Amino acid sequence: MVDTVEFEAGLARDGYENAGVKSLEPGCHNDAHAHDFAVRAMVVEGGITLTFNGEERSYGPGDIVVMDAGCEHVEDVGPKGLKFLVGRKH
Repeated sequence: MVDTVEFEAGLARDGYENAGVKSLEPGCHNDAHAHDFAVRAMVVEGGITLTFNGEERSYGPGDIVVMDAGCEHVEDVGPKGLKFLVGRKH
């Protein structure tokens, strides 16, 4: 299991709000979309492949994802699903 204590403290320190653990089902696909908030997330279990800024990258336990508000991206969750700790900054 990934240690999330330091990561969560960093979210609070850097102004990210509503920190919490979220989950997505295995094989979940979300077409291109964007959020009106910045995101910082750490993968806790499973994995996801994100496509943004013209690049596709896979993330697994312990990896950190940072996206600016308005960043269009595609989400493809791996076969083990995804559990991640995430904070939002408006």
